[in-house]
Amino acid sequence: MNRMIQVGTALVTALLLFATAGNTASDFIVLDSSLGDLKSAFNADTGKLRLVMYVSPTCGGCLRGAQQTQENLLAEIDSLELATYVIWAPKNGGREKHVDRVLHLVTDARVTQYWDGDGGALDAYDAMFGIEGRPCAGVFMLYRADAVWEGESPPMPDYFEDAHAREFSRTAGPQFDGSRLAKRARQLLDEKA
Repeated sequence: MNRMIQVGTALVTALLLFATAGNTASDFIVLDSSLGDLKSAFNADTGKLRLVMYVSPTCGGCLRGAQQTQENLLAEIDSLELATYVIWAPKNGGREKHVDRVLHLVTDARVTQYWDGDGGALDAYDAMFGIEGRPCAGVFMLYRADAVWEGESPPMPDYFEDAHAREFSRTAGPQFDGSRLAKRARQLLDEKA
């Protein structure tokens, strides 16, 4: 009888571990206001094209953009010369608890995902793009291989698209189009070669 209980306990434990695998806090990094972890990763990947997705885990346009970027860019461009950072932003009601629900949208092995816990990225990117009043994020940025993050704020991207350009009448960048973003990424990778 004891042997059956031990086997049953082991099976339940194994099933619980399997069910929660890939859905732990280690699947994303919580940023502090200094953005030090993101800055370090960005600069460590100097020499590669960098893609930064600044998106909210509760915004339909952001989530569609993240999924389209996975499908049109990451799944189609297999270069190891591409590094990707997804920054889940506290916009549109987004909270850390929502991030686990959306991690599956961007699954590429070259991706590092972050939660903007203290709003440092929110402040930096809102200032960079002139986003006022905390409307939704949804900015998809490409940085050439030679881009370096030197100051407190991230550098201006070489190219970006905005998932909410039309919705919020934002004119700094074009309306997001996953195919066009992928085409531009290919061009920047070709320039590098």
